[in-house]
Amino acid sequence: MEKNRFIELLTKDLTGEITVDEKRELIYLRGEPFYDRKEEDLLREYWSNSHKVEYDSDSLFKRIQQKIDNGETGEEEITDLTNEPDTSEDNIAIVPLFSWMSRAASVLLIACCTLFVFHSFLTYRKELLVKETPKGVRSVFTLTDGTEIRLNADSRLEYPAHFSDSTREVFLIGEAFFDVSKDAAHPFIIHTKDMDIKVLGTTFNVKAYSNESLTETTLLNGAITVTLNNLSKKQIYLKPSQKLVFRNLRTDKRRVALTSTDIDTSMRQLTYFKPDHATIIETSWTDNKLTFKNEEFAALARSMERWYNVDISFDSENAKQLRFTGIIEKENISEALKALQLTEKFNYTINDSAIRIF
Repeated sequence: MEKNRFIELLTKDLTGEITVDEKRELIYLRGEPFYDRKEEDLLREYWSNSHKVEYDSDSLFKRIQQKIDNGETGEEEITDLTNEPDTSEDNIAIVPLFSWMSRAASVLLIACCTLFVFHSFLTYRKELLVKETPKGVRSVFTLTDGTEIRLNADSRLEYPAHFSDSTREVFLIGEAFFDVSKDAAHPFIIHTKDMDIKVLGTTFNVKAYSNESLTETTLLNGAITVTLNNLSKKQIYLKPSQKLVFRNLRTDKRRVALTSTDIDTSMRQLTYFKPDHATIIETSWTDNKLTFKNEEFAALARSMERWYNVDISFDSENAKQLRFTGIIEKENISEALKALQLTEKFNYTINDSAIRIF
């Protein structure tokens, strides 16, 4: 059921019919167990190629359905619809949001989406761009308004090619550091799964990975307003050196509004590695440092997975609860694990990119 809902929302996203609330739900569903990033990529690839020729929606719908009924391959569909070259880049790329799909994903599309969607997909829509970083890769880029963004590993930012509305709105999954260009007439808004952050011009960090219960925003300079999406749009104002932490305490994944008993919201100060140390833990990744202080191994492992592009599993529940403090900068994954072993007892094995802790 949730997968069908995901396909429905993704199709609305492709056609430009999606609302902000639906977009947030789509971000949330990307963190569910059923989610397959490759499947979404294939869907976007097919959609992108379908838009490169002129078809009315009825004929395109019949054409797709006929190819599926005839058992033709996804590659044949793509080749038939366009002769334009592939302009994709390795690792990091800015590409149109409407990007991929295979025959398998098109079957899901036909099964789960109504004919109305196909009638509307050729209508006007604001084209969004996507900046993605895989695990082990970080990126720096500048938007058309002059805003500089540092995107951490395993993160995704969606944004318009040009800001033309009264607000400058983007959608974030993962972690990013923003240095927002000042423009009082056009507030900058970052939408995440749990909160919206509104600014006029300032520097701050946002951490909102879809597979984690914590969402954080850390303010260095200026001022921001944070709207909590699940508490009657409650607004919280942050001052420099403050950090807002939103924790989802709900154990199930029902798509219903959270209540005050489902969350823990706290305001904290920036965390320095040591009292006399200039390193700020929340933003040290922008200096290519993975910094942690009294952090459980289970949480640290998730950060290390993104940092090194590896998969870490635990055979020991006790090992998950070990706590570590340190800074990883130039060490490879093996050196980092050996350094952790100096302070706590655990063993590990490495098989290509798979690491087992026991």
